[in-house]
Amino acid sequence: MKNRKFSVPDITAIAAFAIVLGISVFWGMKGQGHISGRISGEMAADPGIDNAGGGRMADGAGSEDGAGGVGRAESGDGMGGSGSRARADGVPVLDQDQDALAGDIMKALNEGNLEKAAGIMEREEETLQDLFYTTMEGRRYLYNGEGLSEEIEGQGMVFTMAGTVYYGTFQDGKPEGQCTALQVVNLDAPRYDYSEGLWKDGRMEGKGHTGYCYYQWSPEGEVRDICKTGTFSEDLMDGEVTYTSMNDENETVTWKLEVDRGVVVTDERWVYSESTEEYQLLSEDSDNHAYVLGEEQIKLPVWKNLLVWEE
Repeated sequence: MKNRKFSVPDITAIAAFAIVLGISVFWGMKGQGHISGRISGEMAADPGIDNAGGGRMADGAGSEDGAGGVGRAESGDGMGGSGSRARADGVPVLDQDQDALAGDIMKALNEGNLEKAAGIMEREEETLQDLFYTTMEGRRYLYNGEGLSEEIEGQGMVFTMAGTVYYGTFQDGKPEGQCTALQVVNLDAPRYDYSEGLWKDGRMEGKGHTGYCYYQWSPEGEVRDICKTGTFSEDLMDGEVTYTSMNDENETVTWKLEVDRGVVVTDERWVYSESTEEYQLLSEDSDNHAYVLGEEQIKLPVWKNLLVWEE
């Protein structure tokens, strides 16, 4: 297995959190604190019951700790623009390789193929770094298939960091309407985080889903894919949430729970254990799997958009 090849300037922060995930490094973005938790059952441990669910998984032998992160797509500080070309209006001009790369990523996102887009971004990391930090000087532009535009308006793709991209419709410089956010992570194994659905004024608003996927292999003891589906209000999930976890053998476990502004609502399905001071919710598939939260964890707004658009 190869380690992450990105150079130090591309990593502006490292997020470490106590959930079942293995340390993840995000390309040039800050991490948000995570809530540890566990899930009991036979399936391999889920890396953090998604990066925002706050649960943890364990079996009879106990849970393993790891790390995950809630993505925050922030504008770069810039790393110089010497050698880059620009139009008369000052907007950068992509070279042939950069334009082809941006076009390939946008085509994959337009097809809804997140794995393909993530694979391209992982393979072409050096070109992406040069595109974002040198040519674009860490600034945001709309790529519409024909070049860059300083006005982020209409259909297109916006890089907020070298490894974080938003694709869809934009209004007043922010995601508006249908939009997909994708962030590539690579340390223990190649992985992408994503948020897809309806956006309003730069926030998820309406139907959507968010999660992550190890698209080549998953680290030992971690599930391959997680997804949270439901309704968002200002980036927080609200109402019924369907949480699905899948391992390398394509075995899935599903939970349905109610949340209010990102906070779990404990109804009659939740069982409280006085001995461990934990709440447990059995899965929809089998009584062998339970989603477990501690007393403090269950009070926190941890069910939310993983890739927040920052002004």
